[in-house]
Amino acid sequence: TNAPPHIQAIARHMGVEVSIGDWQTLGYDLPLLVNMQPSGTYLGESFHRAGGVRAVMGELAKAGLLNTDALTVSGKSVGENVSDHQSEDQEVIRPVSDPLREEAGFIVLSGNLFDSALMKTSVISDDFRQRFLSRPGSEGVLEARAIVFEGPEDYHHRLNDPDLAIDENCMMFIRGSGPVGYPGAAEVVNMQPPDTLLKKGINHLPTIGDGRQSGTSESPSILNASPESAVGGGLALLETGDMVRLDLPNRRMDLMISDEDLAARRENWTPPDLTNQTPWQEIYRNNVGQLSTGGCLEFATHYQRVSEVLPRDNH
Repeated sequence: TNAPPHIQAIARHMGVEVSIGDWQTLGYDLPLLVNMQPSGTYLGESFHRAGGVRAVMGELAKAGLLNTDALTVSGKSVGENVSDHQSEDQEVIRPVSDPLREEAGFIVLSGNLFDSALMKTSVISDDFRQRFLSRPGSEGVLEARAIVFEGPEDYHHRLNDPDLAIDENCMMFIRGSGPVGYPGAAEVVNMQPPDTLLKKGINHLPTIGDGRQSGTSESPSILNASPESAVGGGLALLETGDMVRLDLPNRRMDLMISDEDLAARRENWTPPDLTNQTPWQEIYRNNVGQLSTGGCLEFATHYQRVSEVLPRDNH
């Protein structure tokens, strides 16, 4: 889930538009080939010995899933760089014909809580799917009670608060963690259930945030929610105790209240008072875009091919 904003940012600085929707239309059907934690069994050392990234690209190229004509920074095409590389251990790097999972890309969600957010499907375990996404007649649909935390500090402070009564019918939210609320869009949407659930063997709850999460996390979180709460995105209007509905077949995530009630909440919403610690933080907050468009300094995307014109001497 860190790949989309980074690649979109790189593309925008080159004058190439890559939309968040492209990750659904072009990426969701990609198979899971690498049997490595958190989506599999093995560690990075085994992945390296099996051929690493080049081997994965070689397997994808053989299956016609890569544009092998694209030029790379090596001066050679993708095909020239990876044509001689393949998996040295098919238990660790599978061929496309025998993946760990057929569809392992991102699901792009939208709804009245955000315009877009990403769900990492490669780490949806059988236990998670059975526990939360297998209601007879409504497979892939989950209705849950929202638990809202104001950033990671609040999460760590209140997770085990008995007054929250967090159970297996809850969905946990962290807000205030996007590019403006937490400059850089921090990797803090890493939430485990309270101790009471861990003792029952429930190691994961559905979790959502407007920040990012480490790629090493095994939690099937919904991330990069945009617009973020700090600029008035739908997550800003959410309250603990609200019922929310996740509908994966229809790619939606919604707060289950009327449009009139939602509008009333928006009318009463006030932006958070964000204190800048440095002048650079103020410049960043005043100019940064959302994760859905790469989290770029918006004015910076207009400066392209800058090396073609030399700057004036400074002394």
